[in-house]
Parts: sequence; structure tokens; C-alpha cells
Amino acid sequence: MTLPATIYARFSNAEQALGNSKARQLILCRDMIARRGWQGSAARELVDEGLSAYTGKNRSEHGLLFAFEQEAEAGLYRNGHVLVVENLDRISRQGYDAILPFLQKLTSQGVTVATVDGDRVYPAYERVSMTSVIEAVVKSELSREESEKKSKRLRAAHNRKVEVAQSTAGQHISYTSTVPAWLDTKRITKAADRPAYKMTLNLNRVAILREIFQLTIDGHGTPSIAKILNARGEPVWNHLGQKSNNGWTVGYLTKLVLNRAVMGEYNPMNQPRSGPMTSKGVVVLNHYPQAIDPVTFAKAHAARQARKSTSGSWKKTHDNLFSGIAKCGVCDGRMKLETTVKKGALRRYSKTPHLKYVAKQSFSYLKCHNALNRVHDEERGIPRCTNRNWVRYEKLEKAVVELVSGWLAQNQLGAPTADISDVEVQVAEARRYLEDKQAQAANAAVSFVRTNSATMERLMLELEAEAAEQSKEIASLEAHLMSLRSSSPSPDFLALIDHQQTSVFSDDAETRNAARVAMKQTLNSLIKSMECDTERNMHIVIGANALRLSYNQEGELIGKEHGQGTTFLGPNGEIDWHPDFPEAEYQIHQSAL
Repeated sequence: MTLPATIYARFSNAEQALGNSKARQLILCRDMIARRGWQGSAARELVDEGLSAYTGKNRSEHGLLFAFEQEAEAGLYRNGHVLVVENLDRISRQGYDAILPFLQKLTSQGVTVATVDGDRVYPAYERVSMTSVIEAVVKSELSREESEKKSKRLRAAHNRKVEVAQSTAGQHISYTSTVPAWLDTKRITKAADRPAYKMTLNLNRVAILREIFQLTIDGHGTPSIAKILNARGEPVWNHLGQKSNNGWTVGYLTKLVLNRAVMGEYNPMNQPRSGPMTSKGVVVLNHYPQAIDPVTFAKAHAARQARKSTSGSWKKTHDNLFSGIAKCGVCDGRMKLETTVKKGALRRYSKTPHLKYVAKQSFSYLKCHNALNRVHDEERGIPRCTNRNWVRYEKLEKAVVELVSGWLAQNQLGAPTADISDVEVQVAEARRYLEDKQAQAANAAVSFVRTNSATMERLMLELEAEAAEQSKEIASLEAHLMSLRSSSPSPDFLALIDHQQTSVFSDDAETRNAARVAMKQTLNSLIKSMECDTERNMHIVIGANALRLSYNQEGELIGKEHGQGTTFLGPNGEIDWHPDFPEAEYQIHQSAL
């Protein structure tokens, strides 16, 4: 009877995937199957990619070999089967105490194990001979020792790389030409010496990188940024001679915006033979030339966080400035923008009867998504929300944009003056260096406690003194920054606010969309809450000083407060005015006089 055969191949890391490891193993195993007269099949070729036999990951539930073992234990191969591998270290590199039980388990369940190396066969239902045991032990131990030595060499080499980076911080020297895509390298050593490269900024790419960060801060998501760059034909960056044929992609742009190397940081990672990389817990500041300052980096991350609740439709149309902000006061669900277009029949102008027109007008409303779509609450067995009230969108938008623009002019929030921006960057840089000094001091303290080394004690005290001086510098910079921020708004800042306010309603689509993206970002940062109640009123809390505003369904301001208590204003400034009693006698607010 011809026995069916399964091939098992494995390699440990992504680099081997680029080589011929997989193809070599499959070819050798197929040749052995043909020589032995077994029955091969492409459906029975199992390949574990990127799973280490040194850590045993290939025999865990993540590996295909694990599934094969489970099937063997379940008795699926008791009528005869063959498992073919290139050599035993493809199964395990954990030593003989791992490989021998594996062989005994499979052979006892009807599986013959065959290795191309040595043309060795371990027959099913037969006791593994002493010769085979010795051979398996020797090969397994050699494989384990080889893997252990290789692992130690790689760890030592990587640790030396980190030590060199720490000792050359600020010099922007790399001992490999593989650097971030916005950097250029120039060899500074002779051909006979160890390669060393000077890293410099590629000014063209850095300009694009800064544009990407600024677009992120302005409110654009990575899909929008990719569309902008691809639409103007911006060349995709080549890396290691490889060029993407997909243009600028969301994935690549996301990696750029999240990469702390843009600030010059080198974050060494542990690189296991399988599994995800993890941080070494070491940060080398100023290793790379800085392309993005830490303030810009932080603002871009804050902008990304603020957009997480924004719906996809906003990113396409930019219609609803309150997307992700406005909530239902009953169920806390999102308020959805609904647009109704009312069309009329052909009509004549009263003054000029011979002229005709078509009556047409659009009305937009904010409505609770849960109530509008009758979303059901499965736990309670009732509709999630019954608040089917609405607020007129256009009037509310205009009122809130005017209010926020005035609030910004009065409070000078984020005034983009050159002096303030420069000091903000200095403060952020000083804080980064303080955190680094504190981390180094903490590590030195741990080493001193463990070894009682006088050198570690001296290093710890030096680092603590440097951290104290850095703290004093930060306090001085923050005092200066506070002084700058408390000054009157600059004319340029006021002009910028006015331009943003008018551009939101511009007839030019490009100008309008850019302004609405920026205004959306501003609203995200200023509005703390925005809720629609059951009376069709929208209540908004703005800024850290908790300015509370209330608008009716027509977008008219009916209430304003600072702190405790709410004052509702009527259309003519009536205090505590109520729409059900418009003719009652009310006290007139001083602002309306």
C-alpha cells in the first residue's frame, strides 16, 4: 500500500522568506517522497513561516505542526502516514528532551517520520533503536547549541549597536546605510575600515514630511493626506532601492506620523526569532537629525486622537462640523446630519409674470442616530432611544462658528506667533531630555543597589544633578511661555481667525473644505460636550472655563452661563424667557439694552 505523505517546512524570520529556504525544503522533501514511492500532494505541504523552533513557537497552537500533532493524537493516521522534513531541527531546536518524545508520540500513532538529511526513516509502530536515539540526541543537541550561540551573537551585536549609538548621540553617525527614508547617508570611513555613515536631512523629503504632519494637525486623516499627495503626483519615497507601485498609502503615512525617529529618537527593539518585536526600554535622543520638533509631533498625535470619533462620511464631504461631537442628551448616541431637499412646482414671479422659477431649498437637521434608525437595545428589549427631536443645522453651525471665532480672539488660544512656537519647542525638548536623564538615573540606581559599585553611585549622583538643573531650566522656560501667552493677540492671529471664519462658508470648494477641516479640528479641541435635549435645545460646553451655551432648534442662543446656574435669554434679551409664554413680562438682560 502506498502511504500518503505530508511535508513539513519551516523558517524563523522574514529575512528567510526573501531567500530560498522554503523552496529548498519543499524540493528536497518532494524528491524523497518520489524516491520512496510515497503519495505526495500539494494539499499536504505544511509551511510555518516566521515561527521559531528554538522557542517552540512552531509547536504551539499558532503553528501548523501543532495541528498535525493534534490530528495524530486523535488517531487520524493510525492506518499509516509519513511526515517528511528536511532535518530534525525543522521540528525542534530545543534539544533531545523535546525531539525524542515527539518521535515516540508520532510513531506510536501510526506516523512514520522521515528526514532528508541522512535519508533517515523512523518507522511507525516500531521502537526507536539505540542508534537512532544517539543520532537524534547528537543532532538535536548540536542544533540547540548552534541556535543558542547564534541568538547570543545577535543579542550581543545589537547591544553593541545600542552602546555605540549612545556614545555618538548628537554626531548623527550610523554604522549602517539603512536609515529612515527622509535621511541621506554619506560614508565617512575608508573602504578598508568598518563602514560608518554621516546622516543628514534630505530637504525635499523633510518638506513633504512636515507637510504631512501639518495636514494631520489641521484635521486631515491619512486617507485624505494620501489623496492629496497622490493627486498632485508626489513621488513615493524609494527605500533600499524598492519602490512602491501603490502610491502613498494609509499604512505608510500612519507609520510616518507615529514614528518617533522624526524627532531624532532611536528606540532599540528586541528582535525575537518569532513573534512581535518589543522595546528594549532604552531611548537614544538626538541619534538621527531632527526633522519634526516635539511640539508638532505632539499636536499631530492629539489631532489623531480627537478624530477617532469622527464618522467616515465627514471625511468625504466635510458637511457636518459637529460629527463626533454632538450627542443625544438621552442615550448619548451620536447626532446624525439629515438633509432634506424641498422642491416645488414651476411658479411665476408676482412682479414679472412672464418669468418662471422652480422653488427649491435644502434643510439640514441634527437627529439622534439611534432614534432615527430605531436601534434596538437587546439587553432591555426596548428601543435604545426615543428622542426623535431635531435641531436646524445651518443656523446652529453659523452661530457656533461665530461664537468660537470670537472666543479664540478673546482668549488667544494657540496663537501661532513665532515667539510662542519657539518657546513651546524649547520646553518640549527640555522635558524630553529631563525624562531621559531621570530614566538613566533610575537605571544607575538599580545597578548601584545590585552591585554596590562606586562608579554606578557616582554616575547616579551626576545624572540626578543634571536632572535638577534641567528642571530649573524648564521652570524658567514655562514662566516665559506663560508671559508670552498672556499678552494681547497679535494682528496676524486675529486676521487668521477672521479668514478661517469666512472661508468656512466660501463658494470655492477647495478653500471651503480646507477651512472646514481646520474649524472641525478647532471645535474638537474647544467643545467639551454638546448635547441635544428632549425640548430640541442644544447645550454646549466650551473651554476649560466651562462656558455653557444653549441654542434652540432654530440655532438661536437662548442661554449662557459661566459656572453655576443657567440664564435663558429670549429673542429680545428677556431673562429666563420661555417659548410657551412669549407675551409674559420678563426682565431684559443688560447685553440687549
